[in-house]
Amino acid sequence: MDELAEAKVALEEDRALLGGDLSGIAPGSGGRSPVVLLPEAQADERGITYRRSGRLYLLPWSRIGAAHAAEVGEPEGVQTVVFDLVLAARPRRRCRLDAEPGAPARDLGQAIAHGVGRARCTASLRAVALEGYATRSYPDVQSFEDDSPVDGVPSA
Repeated sequence: MDELAEAKVALEEDRALLGGDLSGIAPGSGGRSPVVLLPEAQADERGITYRRSGRLYLLPWSRIGAAHAAEVGEPEGVQTVVFDLVLAARPRRRCRLDAEPGAPARDLGQAIAHGVGRARCTASLRAVALEGYATRSYPDVQSFEDDSPVDGVPSA
């Protein structure tokens, strides 16, 4: 049996998503909803797989209520496309992953838009899925945090 078939379902197993383990919580979330980082994240037809403490987890598409993306970083410097996923069962908790702009971000954006459904993705994420670049851009993570949708999916 391959490793992906043995992935633990994230919301049942990953304590960072449940709120019991703070190791995956992004620093600087301030008073906003907690942001859980998904290290080594990849998307497939089942959802987002990621690793934490050497264990492989699966966050199924059905557990994601909404998705947002934006480019973060200085225009003349290093930039990354940041994806925020709002959990359906815990709308006050978000998961975050990132990808390099261009083809890697486009591929991840396409998988997210297909898995979550375009209607639950912001316009900026849909742009990433088409071209690999977001329509929203922020100089740093804090600016992104301040403007990131908390619940639902506005036209961001």
